[in-house]
Amino acid sequence: FEGGGIGGGLEKIDWNGNVVWSYLYNSESYHQHHDIEPLPNGNILILAWEYKTAEEAVEQGRNPNLLEDNELWPEHIIEIEPVGNNDANIVWEWYLWDHLIQDIDSLAPNYGVVADHPELLNINYLGPGVNNAGGKADWIHANSIDYNEELDQIVIGSRALSEFWIIDHSTTTEEAASHEGGNAGMGGDILYRWGNPAAYDRGTIEDRLLFGQHDVQWIDSNLPGSDNILLFNNGKNRPSGDYSSIDEIIVPIDG
Repeated sequence: FEGGGIGGGLEKIDWNGNVVWSYLYNSESYHQHHDIEPLPNGNILILAWEYKTAEEAVEQGRNPNLLEDNELWPEHIIEIEPVGNNDANIVWEWYLWDHLIQDIDSLAPNYGVVADHPELLNINYLGPGVNNAGGKADWIHANSIDYNEELDQIVIGSRALSEFWIIDHSTTTEEAASHEGGNAGMGGDILYRWGNPAAYDRGTIEDRLLFGQHDVQWIDSNLPGSDNILLFNNGKNRPSGDYSSIDEIIVPIDG
């Protein structure tokens, strides 16, 4: 893996600069990148790429003309429980690869009408304008992850697609690979997405509200705007001009 934001491991360092725990998460088939999220219970969420061959991508309905690097790096998340000073147990996993849709290959298992399934990611959608990875392997380029303990949900920000997604963390790993289960009853599907409705055929480029954003996060429960989303909207190719903004979004929550 060679991409912007590449990492590969985690370290916990005390105030005297001593490494008290470390953990590598990289190989020829997966690689940590960009961001992590420590959880209240001491576990850690890791955002990572996984490797898919061109053949695997085409089997999932990826347009062969959109495989510039002849491979894809979809996102996944693992939750680890630190062990000792250089190890961890993986206690939960979520893979975007389990939640795809496309409308070009009727023989593929995830064929459907994209606009009817905003809970799934169109494997053939390429991000608009800024940081458009096109047919590159890292076509999503997620760059942030955050956790809401009250809701037991995770938010992921995709810079290349100019949107963020919220998924359910209350699932088991098996439920996270499906479309059922968890508090929301939707398994690992996208519960809510915002920023670029063109990504799921419910709008056009003119409807886009995010422009290569970074650091999507929930506002802490003890602060004004509790449970709203806060992000840095880079603003590149914004129709009204190239300027950055800090945006706060009130996310609808079903009781």
